Amino acid sequence: MRFPLIQDANDPNCGLIDTRWAASPHAAQSLQFCQQLHVDENGSSWRADSAVPLSRDLNYVLAYVRDNYRPLKYAQILQSISVPDWAERWEISKIVGNGKVALGSQLGQRDIPRPDFDRNTTTGRMFEVVNGYGYTNREMIRAAKLGINPQTERAMIQAQAAEEFLDALCATGLVGTAYADFGLGLTGLGNDADVDDSLVVGTTKASGANGAWSSAVAADFALVLDDLHNLISKVYVQSNEKHNADTIIMPLDEFNGLNRLRPANYAANVLDTFKTEWAARIGKPGRIFVWDRFAALGTISSGPRIVALNASDVNVACYVTGKPYGVDQVLEVTRGFEVNASMVCGGVRLLDKSGVAYLDIAA
Repeated sequence: MRFPLIQDANDPNCGLIDTRWAASPHAAQSLQFCQQLHVDENGSSWRADSAVPLSRDLNYVLAYVRDNYRPLKYAQILQSISVPDWAERWEISKIVGNGKVALGSQLGQRDIPRPDFDRNTTTGRMFEVVNGYGYTNREMIRAAKLGINPQTERAMIQAQAAEEFLDALCATGLVGTAYADFGLGLTGLGNDADVDDSLVVGTTKASGANGAWSSAVAADFALVLDDLHNLISKVYVQSNEKHNADTIIMPLDEFNGLNRLRPANYAANVLDTFKTEWAARIGKPGRIFVWDRFAALGTISSGPRIVALNASDVNVACYVTGKPYGVDQVLEVTRGFEVNASMVCGGVRLLDKSGVAYLDIAA
């Protein structure tokens, strides 16, 4: 037996079991749970004649996950592009080109310059990711007899697993042992081969020629500051001044290194100094995110990778979504109940790679 879920996105109970159905005689007649005679450990019988208490308890779990489910780092950094959840593939087209100008005094009537433009099309696959959890009849009876809510831990664990998958997909395209058997062959925000071709080279520091920030000393203050400015300058220059990097992503150790590094007899650290100078360059405060999935993506002994991008422009980078994580089915099965959930996504796409730059340094 399948429980009907509210599908109206404008309904505050969207995604929950329809309690109007649960209150109907048809619901109690359709569910084996409501038709069976249950006996407790004392030999006392208890009959669940109505589907309302059962639906209420299951709805508690569904609502708890919905209200406490929080996207991970990818959703704070990247914008999304939506496609229908039934789509097999997605396609994004954009116009690119160069404008021209000329002196009017040097032109004939028909010599006015026209822009050169072309259409770039990017396409990819959509993936459906599924998981689920269940409750036994005994658990639901216990919840009803004691007046307590069912446990939510298993539901939240599955929601977290879906988020971890999407977070890894957006960061690295699932590079790593946890998802190695998925075989999707994707790349993420931090390991696109076209951006790899134009890496920013870290400065040689007093602490070593490998450019590490975590081991930098006071004498390296200006050099580490140069690393950060060189990174955002790369975006500005390679995009022909079209993009300003407004977002930087780095692992925690590198963030801590910036926060602790300051020269002798100077109060401000590298982080505060750079953020002030960065805001002056781009005309607004920049954003720095700590994302430890970038800790081993670099080309220097699998060290950290620092990423700068114009994240405010959806045409630079975005993640493709068909359906956010949510419950699709609530079913009565043998001796219990099963909840099935899914999400549909297409991973991260860098649509204008001139708006992204990488800096690899040693750990």
